[in-house]
Amino acid sequence: MSGKLRNYSNNVFIALSRLLNAILGGNPSLTLSARAGLNFRNGQWRQRRLLINRLFWLQLDHCEFAIRLDTDRNQQALGEVENTTKTEPL
Repeated sequence: MSGKLRNYSNNVFIALSRLLNAILGGNPSLTLSARAGLNFRNGQWRQRRLLINRLFWLQLDHCEFAIRLDTDRNQQALGEVENTTKTEPL
């Protein structure tokens, strides 16, 4: 798969995961995997985290990795917003 196609497909899967998470009542800035990882840290969602980690079996702990990825993506997006020219709201 070419780099552009891989990047595009990753973005689509991330968007779908965030949409599903939002539909299920979660924060739309997080993927479902990151939500499962964060909830597991708080003593919840053990079975859901296990299921997600099994789906992404090539990664050692997909849910923990997803927390880091979502945090990095959100910080990058904030940095991009801060570097734009601010305008007054209408």
